[in-house]
Amino acid sequence: MQSRTTHHQRVLAIDLRPQQFGYAIFEGEQLLDWGACYFRPGGAIGAASAGKRVAKLVKAFLPSVIVVKKVGRKMTLNSPGVEPILKAIRREANACSIPVSLIARNEVREAFREFRCTNKYEIASMLASMHPELLWKLPPERKFYESEHPSMTTFDAVALGYTFWHRSTTELPPPN
Repeated sequence: MQSRTTHHQRVLAIDLRPQQFGYAIFEGEQLLDWGACYFRPGGAIGAASAGKRVAKLVKAFLPSVIVVKKVGRKMTLNSPGVEPILKAIRREANACSIPVSLIARNEVREAFREFRCTNKYEIASMLASMHPELLWKLPPERKFYESEHPSMTTFDAVALGYTFWHRSTTELPPPN
């Protein structure tokens, strides 16, 4: 059971990809910062580069928790460089005594189901309406033959932060 102060925590949400990660910093429901970090792919070099960038975010924002998208088996097999990056993030979190919470893609979809969002673009649009400062980064809806827009990793990180906040507030006991 989460404590009642969970929704006031500072959360660093990270959407991890093989050559980049999107991040979002929340304090409660307030979005403080967001963006994407790019790094060289591949094993130790990519992990070290990503770890340094996460260290800078941790130092700058002092999060209470780091939320990371759970890496699926398919991504681990197709992009073996992702696992060392996740380990580097865990090392940085352990060095600063910050807990790491993993959130699966289906948990994100469940959190946005109440808004009737059925795909990533609808979730991104909902987030842009909740946080108008993101509106300028919202890409056009993707056609089936197009690759994903690079800014979607930022929206995926914001969705992770929202999901963490939503999950922790729904786990709170009812007030007396």
